[in-house]
Amino acid sequence: MQENAPTVPSPLNPEVRGRSQRERKETAKKREATRGTTPTVAAKRKATGSSNSRHAGPQSAPSPMRYQIPAPKTSDYDPPKPPVFTSHEPTPYMTPDAKMELKKVTDQAENKRAYRYTLAVADPNFRHKQFYRQSDGLPYGARMSFEDADRSIHYDTSGSRMTNGRGWRMARANVCAREGSLYYEVRVVRGVPAVHSESVTVGASQGPQPHVRMGWARREAPLDAPVGFDGYSYGITDLRFEPMHRSRPSKFFHPRTSKAKANTPIQLNDSIREGDIVGLEITLPSLSLHQKVVEGHYNPAVDLGDGFEDQPPRPDPSLEPHHIIRDRIPVPYKGNVYFETMDYVSTKAVETYADRTLSLTSLSTPAPGAPTSIKSQPGPHHQDPPLRTLPHSNIRVYKNGQLIGTAFENLLAFLPPASQTSKSQGAREGFDDGMLGYFPAIACFSGGIAELNFGENGFWMPPTHLKPAPPLSDTSDPDQRFYPGRSLRPISERFKEQIAEDVVWDVLDEVDFFMQDGGFGGKVGAGANAVKKGVASLKEEMD
Repeated sequence: MQENAPTVPSPLNPEVRGRSQRERKETAKKREATRGTTPTVAAKRKATGSSNSRHAGPQSAPSPMRYQIPAPKTSDYDPPKPPVFTSHEPTPYMTPDAKMELKKVTDQAENKRAYRYTLAVADPNFRHKQFYRQSDGLPYGARMSFEDADRSIHYDTSGSRMTNGRGWRMARANVCAREGSLYYEVRVVRGVPAVHSESVTVGASQGPQPHVRMGWARREAPLDAPVGFDGYSYGITDLRFEPMHRSRPSKFFHPRTSKAKANTPIQLNDSIREGDIVGLEITLPSLSLHQKVVEGHYNPAVDLGDGFEDQPPRPDPSLEPHHIIRDRIPVPYKGNVYFETMDYVSTKAVETYADRTLSLTSLSTPAPGAPTSIKSQPGPHHQDPPLRTLPHSNIRVYKNGQLIGTAFENLLAFLPPASQTSKSQGAREGFDDGMLGYFPAIACFSGGIAELNFGENGFWMPPTHLKPAPPLSDTSDPDQRFYPGRSLRPISERFKEQIAEDVVWDVLDEVDFFMQDGGFGGKVGAGANAVKKGVASLKEEMD
């Protein structure tokens, strides 16, 4: 098979199109894990038939799990309670100007390995999905997440400033990039001292120097490590101002202008210092092209663009629709209700890819003790889906309004099966819950303080090609709608889309269960018995 040929037969690869693939049978363990859904994953795949059939019959979609839970309490219908902030003891964390204190958020559920938590609320309009729907808590808007952060992170009340007094600890934002181009900014409040700062001469006798590292991270990236620690995040260091991925530094570069040329590295002798503003721009192809990559249908000879050529975008009839499935169980915790979800976990392939002894340039002759399971560098047709990369993807970095260069390109794909849930926990496989992507991520070390700007009220030093969405006079008019495509936008706009998507998925789940329960005919359908007894992991704990 040619080097650039897809790994799965498709209409774009007629040479292997006729090869039939053996049907995989579900194991008893998998059937037990998926019991209680209507239809099952296998049933859905049989209904859709071959992925390259443009004239298949009606398609059936999988349904989220319904769990056996008690009826909501009266307090569950109240909006989520605001977060509680607690000062650090014995010495409060203050900003350098002593005008603001950064505090720890308490009485909040915290994401942990294999589990993720989002706020929920009971709503009488959603009785078929057991009343609970997605919610959001104060402060509203795009900000750093209080749940998706290491427990040693301290914030201001707006969630836009953060610090940590220990070793490297990380937090992710409450919004992620899934496609298109998005941008946010970071100001270093406390970190590497400015060149003419008095703190430069205060010596190392006062202990470790504070640092801040910024970048983009997926959900699998650990929170007790800096951005760029493993294969799930891409970071920028403050000292020496270097891109960092897999704990390996690299150089900024100017992308090659043709396939015959190589990227041009940029020689820098600089650092990110206190007061500097760093802009981070991520560019991802469309989800339709992304889906082709992870499913093995991508063909560079045909898929020449990034998937945003059509405006408005049109779905590819040769591909199965991309389903958003959220298996969630509502859990009460310290006065609020949270949806508990089995999170995506690190895969063996990416762990091997990040191994310190692995050299991607000498895979044919590995060093003694180096892993040998990876036979080729990550690429769009890699045999392991977690190591497939996205064409037309990159991260560009700005400093104080000036473009420095490209830090990374060909980012790792994140749609399933590139992202995988924990089999040992009984999670269903192969589903996207709508929040897979690259999140703005900040890591602080030994008192480093960062201030975030997601563009809700404008940026400090935005790129000239950044184009916020224009105000629309009539959103029902197709000619008046805004299709961002590949245009660079503030990530705060993506947060608004994210909220709208949550509303849509909640409504679709309610309609799904309504039809399973008999619909307007009043007859109880199969969905009434499709209930699984759920055991929550989140417990009331004492801090």
